[in-house]
Amino acid sequence: MSETIDLRSDTVTRPTPAMREAIAAAPVGDDQYGEDPTTNRLQERVASLLGKAASLFLPSGTMANQVALRVLTQPGDDVIVSPESHAVWHETGGSAANAGVQFTTVGARGVFTAEEFAAAVKPRGHVIYPPTTLVEIENTHNRSGGVIFPQADAVKVCAAARERGIATYLDGARLWNVAAATGTKLADLAAPFDLVGVALSKGLGAPGGSLLAGSKELVARCVRHRRMLGGAMRQSGILSAAGWVERCGSPGSSPPRASTRSTTTSSGCATIMPTRARSPPRSPRASA
Repeated sequence: MSETIDLRSDTVTRPTPAMREAIAAAPVGDDQYGEDPTTNRLQERVASLLGKAASLFLPSGTMANQVALRVLTQPGDDVIVSPESHAVWHETGGSAANAGVQFTTVGARGVFTAEEFAAAVKPRGHVIYPPTTLVEIENTHNRSGGVIFPQADAVKVCAAARERGIATYLDGARLWNVAAATGTKLADLAAPFDLVGVALSKGLGAPGGSLLAGSKELVARCVRHRRMLGGAMRQSGILSAAGWVERCGSPGSSPPRASTRSTTTSSGCATIMPTRARSPPRSPRASA
């Protein structure tokens, strides 16, 4: 009898034998003192992959998104996102409860243009409007079937945001998929953004974990908000060891020179879910 293929989500993957071995053998320390060598090494590696100065390990992608909002906004601010984005639909209202922000949606089916972004910006200092202080792009976009946000549009949106003093955040939980589907380096995909989130559990097999990457100053602020939200851990290397195997090979090995299009590692990790590398129609999607 053949094994059932579960297509409900790319999160139902399970750790490979190599990940389980790495978890059991991982050298660990107290991460709240910055002394977990496995977590430290993973953070350094992911920061390098994304072309950022630093990165921070968190338990989940939702926490990464929530910490990003706390760092990049103030209560009462307006955040521009695509329709049906994860932060709006799948975080149980955490953005309102934790960061106190409201969302303005623009575009259709996961993507929007710089012109659509600019038209939705609310100015600072207005007597009535909440100020727009952040634009968030989800790439790939989960509820739009894994559609890829065109990189040319991302660059233009981020440039328009910088002109207006607006911060930029990439919810790149599935950014590995984008790199594999387009052949674009992770660092190039992340370059336009102030802060970038990536996940280790989305179709790649690790049991949990996400990272935020950005400047040293932003990541230092993320540390505080991670603790506020209950995400500070002690021997976090138990979890991050699986992420190291997934991205880099065995915990004690040097990172392999893998193609940017490859999504499997020496651990034999399962390949990522299919991704649609095209711009979707601009017309709104009918509800299911």
